[in-house]
Amino acid sequence: MKLRELLATLGELPNHPALEAEVKGLTTNSLAVQPGEVFIGMPGTRVDGGDFWQSAIAAGAIAAVVSPQAAEKAKSDPACQSEPLIIPSSDMAQTCAKLATAFYQFPTQKLKMIGVTGTNGKTTTTHLIEYLLERSNKSPALLGTLYTRWQGFQQTALHTTPFPVELQHQLASAIRSGCDFAVMEVSSHALAQGRTLGCEFETAVFTNLTQDHLDYHRGKARSEVSLDI
Repeated sequence: MKLRELLATLGELPNHPALEAEVKGLTTNSLAVQPGEVFIGMPGTRVDGGDFWQSAIAAGAIAAVVSPQAAEKAKSDPACQSEPLIIPSSDMAQTCAKLATAFYQFPTQKLKMIGVTGTNGKTTTTHLIEYLLERSNKSPALLGTLYTRWQGFQQTALHTTPFPVELQHQLASAIRSGCDFAVMEVSSHALAQGRTLGCEFETAVFTNLTQDHLDYHRGKARSEVSLDI
């Protein structure tokens, strides 16, 4: 996939030779950039990942997608002589999800997705659904707090719900392994942070709502913590 094709969903693009380059991958970690990848600089609670665009470009990234604030810093940087392709985005969560789903060829359109959210019971519920699907001669992938697994593959999970680049990569890998269902724990943090944006769910399961994590969600707009997945 050429960079121009990948970035097409983001709107009008500047004229830049890098747009004709082949995209080898996506990463949100400036320290893990491989040549030919697109760096997505995600803003954090303390640090804006987009501020590390220079490290990413130096490591071989063909473009950096960053917040408007980070993009402004790039414009004013006197060391920016080679004119790297820096794309600003005012909604990095949505942009990251768009790029990930496009790069991995929209995997949730090829799987029957079952999302399980709620304060308690997500892990138990997903395992029960996985069991029932397997007994029905289906091939489910399971993504959750403990691990990501499907037949012939298992990996310890770092998050209950992966961030978009890793999530779409895992779903695409599950498809290549022959999975036809994906059963996923969807945490409230993931919903608020837009990690599942771009996922098309066949079924959503809501277990319960208790006091846990309300400190995180307090003050957020109701739409940000919507349970509509």
